[in-house]
Amino acid sequence: QEAEEESKSSGLLGLAKRKLGRDTRSNASGNASSIVAMSKRSMSFSVAFPVGPPHTPPAAKRRPLQTQHLGVAAVDAGYCCFEPTQLYLNVEWHNERHVVVVALENATGQPLFTIKEKTLSLHRQRTILDASNVPVATMRMGAFRRRKSTYSVFPRAEHSKTPVLFKFIVTNGKLEMVFNDLMTGEACRLGCDGEHGDVEIWLQRGASSDSVRQPIAHMYTGPLGSPLGYTVDIAEGVDAVMVLLVCIGLHEDEPERRWRNSIS
Repeated sequence: QEAEEESKSSGLLGLAKRKLGRDTRSNASGNASSIVAMSKRSMSFSVAFPVGPPHTPPAAKRRPLQTQHLGVAAVDAGYCCFEPTQLYLNVEWHNERHVVVVALENATGQPLFTIKEKTLSLHRQRTILDASNVPVATMRMGAFRRRKSTYSVFPRAEHSKTPVLFKFIVTNGKLEMVFNDLMTGEACRLGCDGEHGDVEIWLQRGASSDSVRQPIAHMYTGPLGSPLGYTVDIAEGVDAVMVLLVCIGLHEDEPERRWRNSIS
């Protein structure tokens, strides 16, 4: 009888084990199917989120420059570009800050203009020299600089009685300049749009502020691997020295830490 009871108990134990195994396999298969179903749902759920439009490079946002068939000049009509021109402004560490020191022809690397700063000048007086080392214009910054910087431009080398050609103001990266065009004699206005490191300089002809803003120059940070500085695109018929002076003022309005971070 004991042997018979032992065989019955072992049979019941085996039956319980087989049932437990079937339950475990069914649970495992159920869990696997639920995981597959969840993964399928999660995949379809993730596809529902759009990735957004592709990034538009800054160059694609720049408006095409407009040729000035009549010319536009504020310094010297002889420096109006006879074709679309590209300059490169080299920026170097000088007098405890980063300054524009030379303007190169981007295609050849030849220096076209050199910027020479007067030593210990309270007004940061600078003279623009051409390739023959002849003074072209002189610019001075107002001594009391707070939120805005005012620049005065003189013809060639400055003397005590030299009249001012024009003035311009830079405030928080924005340009304000009104001048009489040497080519047409009409009043014109220069301004800019964009951000630090990528600026469009535009021209308005006439006294009305509602006239069309024509893009005449682009100023943007040089490509990676190039020396510190800016690439400047100038439209045909535009005074290159005028654009150079304005770009120097826009550069000085940029925070100094930006250039220190570029070096590091």
